[in-house]
Amino acid sequence: MNTGFQHTRRCALVSAVAAVLSACGGGDSGESPAPAGGGQVINSTIKSASNGNTYPIQVFLPESYATSTATLPVIYATEGDAQYGGPNRSRFDTFKEVMQRRGTQAVLVGIGGTAWRGTDFLMPGAVKYLDFLVKELAPAIERQYRADPKRRALSGLSHGGYFVLAALILEARADVPPSFSYYLSTECSVGEHTSPAGVLAFEKQIDGKTLPVTLFLAGASGGNHPLIGIPLFDQIASQNLPGLVTLKAEYNTSHVGADVPAFEDALKRFFS
Repeated sequence: MNTGFQHTRRCALVSAVAAVLSACGGGDSGESPAPAGGGQVINSTIKSASNGNTYPIQVFLPESYATSTATLPVIYATEGDAQYGGPNRSRFDTFKEVMQRRGTQAVLVGIGGTAWRGTDFLMPGAVKYLDFLVKELAPAIERQYRADPKRRALSGLSHGGYFVLAALILEARADVPPSFSYYLSTECSVGEHTSPAGVLAFEKQIDGKTLPVTLFLAGASGGNHPLIGIPLFDQIASQNLPGLVTLKAEYNTSHVGADVPAFEDALKRFFS
């Protein structure tokens, strides 16, 4: 990973089913201290050999990292550069502040490249994107930081939430051990399918697989969750998937609004 001055491109998160992107400019650079709550943010980029894209990467280290020798869990947040609540705020910024407020002892990795969400998060592009995460990015993070490979979490919203589910399914279908311990799928979209039924059929391919992981399906009461998340939860509960812990949560908020409460809930459930 190359550290140094890098401009990041930020884009708005939008409806999962519509999957519309709104491009916008912006940029942060270099290495800087985090605001109240302490810690450090390190900006870099990594070019993927899997798909050829160059991704902005932001790493947040909690304040205790500098004075401790502990190995920490790592949260990989897709769409880390997505605009979030203002022109100078991102999904990474928001998640970092939640972790600072809670005092969460974990490393946060914000993965940029929101402009490619329509390719990276959906099939067939999700195969190469998953390869990038597990064969390139995660090993690079674990070489550079005290990051625990047995305590990795993956978070995504909307199409990103669909990708989180797809990441679990793709490896299970191939009989590959899961690369993450915790999967947070918030407001899962229909992905490349035309209906929730397509998502259910996609998930059904892993009947009987052993999955020693936790899958957290979260969403908004007025969003995708009742149409996709809850049916997925119910279907998975009816399957024989040894080792899998499936959680669900619903929030009385909007599609994008479910992201922060779901993340905070996941921190409580995964790292308390």
